[in-house]
Amino acid sequence: MNSKSVGNRLRVALAGGGTGGHIIPALAIAEELERCVADDSSFSGVELLFFGSDYGMENRLIPDAGFALETLPIRGLSRSLSWAGIKHNLLLPGRILTSILKANKALRSFDPHITVGTGGYASAIPVRQSLRNNIPVVLQEQNSYPGLVTRIFAPKAKQIFLTYEDAKKHLKNAEIRMTGNPIRHLAESVQRVDAAHFFGLDPELPTLFILGGSQGARAINHHFAKKASLYLEKIGMQILWQTGRADLEYCQRHISSNSRIKLLPFIKEMDQAYSLADLMVCRAGAMTLTEINHYGLPAILIPLPSAAANHQEFNARSQEQAGAARVLLEQDLSEGAFLPMLTEIFTNRETLNSMAQASATLKRPHAVQEICESIIKIASTCA
Repeated sequence: MNSKSVGNRLRVALAGGGTGGHIIPALAIAEELERCVADDSSFSGVELLFFGSDYGMENRLIPDAGFALETLPIRGLSRSLSWAGIKHNLLLPGRILTSILKANKALRSFDPHITVGTGGYASAIPVRQSLRNNIPVVLQEQNSYPGLVTRIFAPKAKQIFLTYEDAKKHLKNAEIRMTGNPIRHLAESVQRVDAAHFFGLDPELPTLFILGGSQGARAINHHFAKKASLYLEKIGMQILWQTGRADLEYCQRHISSNSRIKLLPFIKEMDQAYSLADLMVCRAGAMTLTEINHYGLPAILIPLPSAAANHQEFNARSQEQAGAARVLLEQDLSEGAFLPMLTEIFTNRETLNSMAQASATLKRPHAVQEICESIIKIASTCA
């Protein structure tokens, strides 16, 4: 092996951050590399270094997972016209320069065989500097409409790992591999009756699972706080509802005591929740969609309208085109739009089953293994 590989260990830099949608895939890749490198390659082991922002969730998630993290003082461009936003943007050139110098120093010290970019503004500088230092780069893209970092650096990357076929048309002259989205270990489904008893709900009733994410989704929460009781009157179902901690009290105030509604600020035991759910109502973030496809769940998707480049709507439309979901834009969320859609799905077992089957076909259980296989092969070839 090349003399770069001290102790014959594969060195991999991973760059991504800001939100869980960019961090979780990087963690999944890192954990799989730790598991497989010694067994499945000529390398004796792996060394990993993460790059992220001083301001992102990676500062908690990556150290908690036991990995080394090099943070950069980089932040995204502010679109606010407030003084705080203007001040933020005035400081940006200095932060970029400092980040470039810091990233260069860390890359030269760590001397990776390959850099893996998983997107977000925190990944741009490490990916750019890796290319400038002749370090091979691969990119992992979670969304149907590729993020800015993927679009900029795709032509120079050794390979792009995609989740959605729709992303191909936005990436010209790039080496593409369809893998699906890498996720950390998801538990298998549990028995429905056990899941129902876990939440104190009825295993015989169809279950609508409202998932706004760990922080909730305010527009979704406010709509259902006002309309959930009406929907229960019209349809023989029950509701499992993760509100997020910020909106729990608001939802409790508007929902009268009802044995068919279970409100929770956060659900850690997601395998139980997904096992009980018959239909999802949720945003269209990449990680959420990967999880519900893993469990073969149909969904009514309400994309986050403020998501960068409107990527959540692109994700939602890809799911809809596959037959796995229906899309309802937040601006159209009303009783008159939601109730007919909900009624059609929940009162037609054939429709519900067809959507569930379509969702299951989007499952890519071997995504992380396929990605790591390519990373090892490219690193071995370029070493």
